[in-house]
Amino acid sequence: MKKNLHFVLALTLGLATTVSAQDWSVDSRTRVNSTDDAMSTEQRVRTAVDFGGEAVSAHVELNSAATLGAVANQGFSLTVREAYATTNVMDYASLRAGRMALNFGSGRILGDNDFVQGHGNTWDGFLVGINAIESADIHVGYASTNMTDVYDATTMYINAAGEFSGLGVNVLYVNTTEDVSTSENTSMGLDAAYSTNGVDLTMGYYTNDNNGTEMDLIALGASYGVNDALTIHAGYDMYGENGFYLGSGSFGTMYGSGMDYSSFTYEGTDLSFGGSYAMGDDFTVGATMHQIASEDEAIDYAVTDLSLGYKLSDNSSVKVNYATSDMDANAEYTKTWISLHVGF
Repeated sequence: MKKNLHFVLALTLGLATTVSAQDWSVDSRTRVNSTDDAMSTEQRVRTAVDFGGEAVSAHVELNSAATLGAVANQGFSLTVREAYATTNVMDYASLRAGRMALNFGSGRILGDNDFVQGHGNTWDGFLVGINAIESADIHVGYASTNMTDVYDATTMYINAAGEFSGLGVNVLYVNTTEDVSTSENTSMGLDAAYSTNGVDLTMGYYTNDNNGTEMDLIALGASYGVNDALTIHAGYDMYGENGFYLGSGSFGTMYGSGMDYSSFTYEGTDLSFGGSYAMGDDFTVGATMHQIASEDEAIDYAVTDLSLGYKLSDNSSVKVNYATSDMDANAEYTKTWISLHVGF
């Protein structure tokens, strides 16, 4: 891992010495988390710098995170979230190398998981984008690590996206092979989206095979804009015999919700419905309710997520989220978080 990081930084800084900074951004998030028996205040600052032009460019983003009020040097981390260089190959393709955050399709298989305090899910390797096909957006990624008797693995993925007669389609294939442990993990995902008569319809089918242990998920969704201010939505997720959860995806334990996504290791369903309402240009109110049930009826609980957001300026906003869950039959679990974003 250290060798890979050194390579990424050397490649990026090497390019940075030949060009001048063209764009930079800072996003600061302060989040107060409160549960039934605990409270903490988190601070996350991400600083990004871009260099170069259309032919050759570089991007570096640092992520600093801390728990406010903690003892000095505890609860603080400084990591390189992204550091990559990109070059244009005769307008037919683009080549990117380094550390990057990826989001393909719904993000259930490959997603950056931006809710977390740290740098989220990132990918160290190469990314090739093929521009020669007008009707499709194709990306191929590859990474290989060979640390004898410790970790020897090869990961590759292929993602293809396109729109055909109003139907948007995204297909993803990911394979990781580890030679030391002789294990293999293969994931595949299909996302489709279609709009008709003001209704946006989505469908997703995802599978994962980890050394013979198979997981699968079918996700259906629909949203409808009642008017310029009000949007309603509904979803129905059907989990296979072993459930479906991947750490590389956009979801994790209590990430962004009162739901415990990592508990979906069983066959079951998640029925959700809700909506959002914009009060002018500044205020937004949202609510989503989930009903989770297992096939054997051993698990049956409800989750409610509420949110209230306010736009302070073009680059700053504040949002309050409140979630309740009756997963524990003996006590109702509640969680509140207040997020302040300041960027420029």
